[in-house]
Amino acid sequence: MKIFSIIGWSGSGKTTLITRVIKHYKARHKKVIAVKHAPHKYYLEPEATDTFKFLAAGADETCLVAKNEMLSMKHITEKTDPIALLESQYPDCDILLLEGLQNENTPAIEVFDSNKNETLKFPMASLCAVVSDKPTATDGPIPNFNINDIDAIIHFMEAYNE
Repeated sequence: MKIFSIIGWSGSGKTTLITRVIKHYKARHKKVIAVKHAPHKYYLEPEATDTFKFLAAGADETCLVAKNEMLSMKHITEKTDPIALLESQYPDCDILLLEGLQNENTPAIEVFDSNKNETLKFPMASLCAVVSDKPTATDGPIPNFNINDIDAIIHFMEAYNE
């Protein structure tokens, strides 16, 4: 399984990059899991709904099933490594894409829009690549890809740590 954290400033193009990567892998019949990190407490449903009440009552996991979709929620403790949990939950996944969720063991690609921000959000030492609207100064051998060069980005991701 390949795992990448896609990180950067709000509005930088993280979601756009992830959707392009998903489309690439799905066209090749690969299993893709995409995870959106919400750094603060987040309720997918209002407190009056049944799924909220199930979790509040102590259910370890609750699911919301609608036509052609299923949403699963589970409680995790602060000691739980969410990335390790995802790896164990989806062992047959080909690629796991984490938007905004990272740790020191997961390669991180920063998406950067020079029209919105002056500097990268994260230090170069924590990145394996930068994806940007124009070349970004990098210290050392960190690859820099144009946001529209999805083939080069995919090639980098597939070759990374092989």
